[in-house]
Amino acid sequence: MTIQQKIIEQLNAEMSRRNIDVVTDFILKNPEHIPFLIDLAFSDDKNLSLRAAWTLDKVSEKNINLLNNYSSLIIQKLPEIKRTGTLREITKVLILQNIPQKYESLILDFCISVIESVKQPVAVKANCMTLIFKLLPKYPELKNEITEIIESQIPHNSAGFKSRYKLLKKKYF
Repeated sequence: MTIQQKIIEQLNAEMSRRNIDVVTDFILKNPEHIPFLIDLAFSDDKNLSLRAAWTLDKVSEKNINLLNNYSSLIIQKLPEIKRTGTLREITKVLILQNIPQKYESLILDFCISVIESVKQPVAVKANCMTLIFKLLPKYPELKNEITEIIESQIPHNSAGFKSRYKLLKKKYF
């Protein structure tokens, strides 16, 4: 059995934090397998993609710089994500990464479309809001437009959405 098959087998073993931690620890010790884990996160297999994305999030939390070399690849693949759970985890990963300048407008456009979407859950919208606010200091001319977009969405979302907005506004404005 190859290492890639073992990674898949372990991710499929069970949906638990303990299991994700096992794979995370392996990836931290063997970072050469990160591209394969990214491929799994963007796969069509619902369970596998979510678990791989969750693992990427935990890897990023434990070693914030380990995925920086892969942020361009992840950003390019963002539009391919079909499941909200996977999107939630991948946007959490991106919050901790350095966004390459050439992809900043793509991130802004993508995140605005997510925030305006009625289909996306609040957790994904909140992560996208955080990504936008992370980039706003570089683009102060967008502050009013972004504020209007987000404030127009407050009545259509939960208290968590409004709370994240207030927190980010306080931090960045």
